[in-house]
Amino acid sequence: MFTACSQYRQLASEIERLKTGLIEYQVQLQEKDEISALILIFLSDKNPQQIDGFDVVIGERDIKFKAPITSRYLFIFDDLNSDLRFQKNEPFQLTPLDLQQPERPMKVSLTRASSGYPTKLINIPIKQIAKVKISPARIGFEASLSDLQFNKDKAELGMWKPLTHLQEGNAGLFFLTPFDKEKIPVILVHGIAGTARDFEPFIEKIDTEKYQVWVFNYPTGLPLLLIAKGLENTINVVRYQYKFTQFHLLGHSMGGLVSKAYLNLCTANSSCDSLLSFTSISSPFGGVNSAQIGIDYSPVVMPVWRDLPANSEFMQELFTPPEVATPHMLNFGFKISGLLNRQSGDGVISLSSQLDMRAQQEAELIRGYDEDHLKILSNKQLQQNIAEFWKETETKRAPKGSLLH
Repeated sequence: MFTACSQYRQLASEIERLKTGLIEYQVQLQEKDEISALILIFLSDKNPQQIDGFDVVIGERDIKFKAPITSRYLFIFDDLNSDLRFQKNEPFQLTPLDLQQPERPMKVSLTRASSGYPTKLINIPIKQIAKVKISPARIGFEASLSDLQFNKDKAELGMWKPLTHLQEGNAGLFFLTPFDKEKIPVILVHGIAGTARDFEPFIEKIDTEKYQVWVFNYPTGLPLLLIAKGLENTINVVRYQYKFTQFHLLGHSMGGLVSKAYLNLCTANSSCDSLLSFTSISSPFGGVNSAQIGIDYSPVVMPVWRDLPANSEFMQELFTPPEVATPHMLNFGFKISGLLNRQSGDGVISLSSQLDMRAQQEAELIRGYDEDHLKILSNKQLQQNIAEFWKETETKRAPKGSLLH
């Protein structure tokens, strides 16, 4: 009981920091011409040695972003050569942030000018000078699944102290092998109270001659749309840095919801062209209504709980965007005990939620397995079916006459 009380106190403190540590702003881009990629940089002064943080936006003109409360200026530029650096020939604007009326849209017109830009940022890799105070996601770091950020205690930290989880450097997109331009990236997204280590038995069966495995590790107590936006930003950064043109996305449990929300974002922004496939495993597309108990009776509500009930705004909007073009393979688990009924499932997620009709209608392929929620990741038939699905989507995307490696 005392441990639970301590966790709730920690969660309340983290939620308060989340509320007060970031301010949401809006930008309206005035240009009509096509842009390569917009880089948003948050500054505490006009010409700093370091920056507070940055964001990468593709295809959007009405932009919402969150900057640290200490930031005073927004420096935005069109990254013409996709190198995550500012060069003098790139269109830019430096504008003050309105802390008093952050909801008022800032009208931005990018121009090429010989002055007016932060000279200390010229041709400097943005990641090297970022001092992100709230969400320092580690992007493109090489890691092993035995590393500390994938321990179970870090999963618990990510639920009850999500900002601490971020600030300790546990979150981000990690490469399990050095980047190889000849191999197709596979991005894996874990579920609630999990880490990338949950995928270990699945990863062991991936063909590493053809694929390179990247794992998205994140604090699961945060709102799902915020996590999905973080995934989008992260993928944008690595895509422009490493110039890869195709990848697969796979989410387990709540990771499937995060991945689907990412799919909605990149569809809306017309930036899904590199995504070959989306695979979900044991994901609660119909919601997790037991989360409502935490909302109704817990002294402090974990932000993610508000997104999980079937009637939440997040769940209601998960399948409302226009139909996506990315092929979706839906995998579900059923460890049957007793009579099959509405509450049957994999021991964690009900069948009715895994097989939500909206998800079934959107899925190109549906497969079921007599496994529980975690052991399904060790199922050999699942692993084989997903490998075949990936191969099929790659074949469909390949130009005529090309050779698939």
